[in-house]
Amino acid sequence: MKVPFWCICQIDSSLTFSQEELLAKKMGIPPWKTGKVDASIPAAAWAAEIGSEHLGLIFDQEFWYGPELWAQWLHALEREGTGGIINAPVGNQDPSWRKFLKPQPYLTLNGLEKASNKKGRERWFIRPCIKPEGFMVVVVPLSSLTSLPSSLRLGELPEYWAGRGEKVRIFCEGWLHAFNDVREAGSRKDLLAMCKWEGKVLELGCGRGLMAKLCKKTFPKVMWFGVDFHLPILNQARMWMDAAVQADVQRGLPFTESVRFDRIVCADLLEHLPYPWETLGLLRSKIKPDGLLVASVPNIGHWSVVEDLLMGRFDETPAGIMCVTHLRFGTRKSWQRWLQDNGWHTYTWEEEKLSVPSGWIVPSHTLQERCDMESLETIRYRVIARPV
Repeated sequence: MKVPFWCICQIDSSLTFSQEELLAKKMGIPPWKTGKVDASIPAAAWAAEIGSEHLGLIFDQEFWYGPELWAQWLHALEREGTGGIINAPVGNQDPSWRKFLKPQPYLTLNGLEKASNKKGRERWFIRPCIKPEGFMVVVVPLSSLTSLPSSLRLGELPEYWAGRGEKVRIFCEGWLHAFNDVREAGSRKDLLAMCKWEGKVLELGCGRGLMAKLCKKTFPKVMWFGVDFHLPILNQARMWMDAAVQADVQRGLPFTESVRFDRIVCADLLEHLPYPWETLGLLRSKIKPDGLLVASVPNIGHWSVVEDLLMGRFDETPAGIMCVTHLRFGTRKSWQRWLQDNGWHTYTWEEEKLSVPSGWIVPSHTLQERCDMESLETIRYRVIARPV
């Protein structure tokens, strides 16, 4: 089955993408030429003009789906048809789909490749989908598109289909991983739960401001100041923050000498800096005597990374421990040393874990005695520190 695929996107020459986004788009693209069409175009008229019996639509390019998986899916559609409804590959774009194919846990590209080798007990499942994310990558019969309301735009299709509970035929061989499937991940409920929030808060790498948005629902008197280098997402953050400033943290902070904060947040930021200890030293001078530093950092000592190193692999990914823009890698011991050396006393540590799987064997008895099992099982550390 020859299905032309189109990326549905906002076509704007002024748009810029981060290195994470660029890598994700490169990893997710089909192994053949795809078209690009503006999301604002009316869907029915556009589809009628294309005229192909089936159309492949990609609404979010930030995912991983290997070349062999694309071939498997399209060959299966060619042999067995589409069933006259929307088709999609199984993956984490809808968490409820995990029950159709239960992949092994993964954090690295190597682990993702292994997870994608699995096959479900049945080849296809058909079910209504009420999440727009479930329509991220689809093959759609032309008749389903040309019968749409004439005013409906291409970019509105996932919300439209989800609102109607449109049926999806899910292909359960291989695994599509959406890197940005958790749309509210930036709200960082885990960090907000670690302490009371009051006074002035400084968040470095504030992104779209989702953490400020969520915090102000519970602590409306908090004054939230955000700093980020990327102007397009910073513009989105301004609606939730008292101030959102564009700045390169490595070159200092855009605040006068006298400004001090009650809370400083570094949510998965420090690992993106070449010399995070310098930033920690700078932040020490911007905190009030009774203030708190609330941070989260990845753990390079996790078993999935150790396993990759034993296999001679060290692959970048668009997100997670091996994010392509991570410049500094540490374990709890190294992060604690960098904090303490720069004027911080760490008094709370929390671990986010993905346990060592059964059958994962440390190479020798001697090495087992020296292993830090907490480190092997920890994906990310969350820490609270006070100024010394």
